[in-house]
Amino acid sequence: MKKQFFAMAFAGLAMAVLAESEDGFNTSWGSGWRLSVGPQFNFNAKGRLGVKPSAMKVPASSYTSKRSGDDVSIGNGRTELPNGAYIDPSDAAGVVGETWNWHVPAGAMDGGKMSFTSTYSEQSSVYRAFGGSDKDDAWSTGVAFGLDRTFWKRGDLGVDLGFNFSFFIKDNWFKGSAGGYTRTDSFSEGSEITDVNLGNADVFSDPWAQNADGSWGVGTYDGPGPVLSLGDISISRRMGTETSGTSTRSYGPVSIRGDLQMYEFQLALKPYYELTDWFMVRGTLGIGLDYRNLDVRASGVGKSSEHDWDCYMITGLGGMFHWDNVCLGADFLRKVFDNDMDVNTKYVDGSIGNANWMLRVYVGYEF
Repeated sequence: MKKQFFAMAFAGLAMAVLAESEDGFNTSWGSGWRLSVGPQFNFNAKGRLGVKPSAMKVPASSYTSKRSGDDVSIGNGRTELPNGAYIDPSDAAGVVGETWNWHVPAGAMDGGKMSFTSTYSEQSSVYRAFGGSDKDDAWSTGVAFGLDRTFWKRGDLGVDLGFNFSFFIKDNWFKGSAGGYTRTDSFSEGSEITDVNLGNADVFSDPWAQNADGSWGVGTYDGPGPVLSLGDISISRRMGTETSGTSTRSYGPVSIRGDLQMYEFQLALKPYYELTDWFMVRGTLGIGLDYRNLDVRASGVGKSSEHDWDCYMITGLGGMFHWDNVCLGADFLRKVFDNDMDVNTKYVDGSIGNANWMLRVYVGYEF
């Protein structure tokens, strides 16, 4: 609504000026023209862009596990233990739950218990993309063309109606780094201890069960020998040593580059006052229409573009020297109610503030 209001106000002001007395109105289309050209400097162009996490190309998460050692369990068949002992439930007696077909080497048992250690290691790597934002302030230089016509004048006062066109092509206007991904490594390693308790206290308290070389049991299918009750055997597990930890590393950030192209179309009333025969002070009040295009690239991610049109008010103050048919001047201008350009592509998002301060320097020819 603000933009429409100022556009209507501008149109009303123009009609009011045209309604002045004919004595002040320039009715000759063959005079009162001014054609100008010169550089234009745009300032306060602020940009903030970030990489979308969904656009990040990150490795897949991974998981590894490694275990070594013997997983001890007593089953229906013969069980070979890591220390050379074994237990076989089958023997010549054929009594279920008992066997004399077992053997424990000398020194392989402590108080009727044998312990075995197995080691393990586990590691996982998880990657997560993060979007960031990076801002950049820049100014740009363009070329401006102007066509003005003095259509009303009274004494030292006058009003020009002017049309200005300017364009800017700024390669690498935005440059920054934002976004990336992290790698979190989680690891653990340690040992697990399996305790095999043979039980059978009455067997191990009988000297006949221990052989002369310090070993236990007969270890033959045919027997005879100390009978081991399988029901008294128990297996339990406990943790040995264990270490664990995590580490996080960042990769990136991703660099962003933006190439900006902007085209400005402005129509304005330019009231002036001639301080001398060769110098005047001149104001500017009008409306403008911009076309803006931004090409963005994110390294390793992709590239895309965004564009829009925007309407705004323009105000300013300047001065102009003129002699014979040649003029030289400068205008300091301000865009009012100018919207930022929203950038929302497949790869990046953010906004661009489109240089709301301008300095226009020109040389012209009056005819």
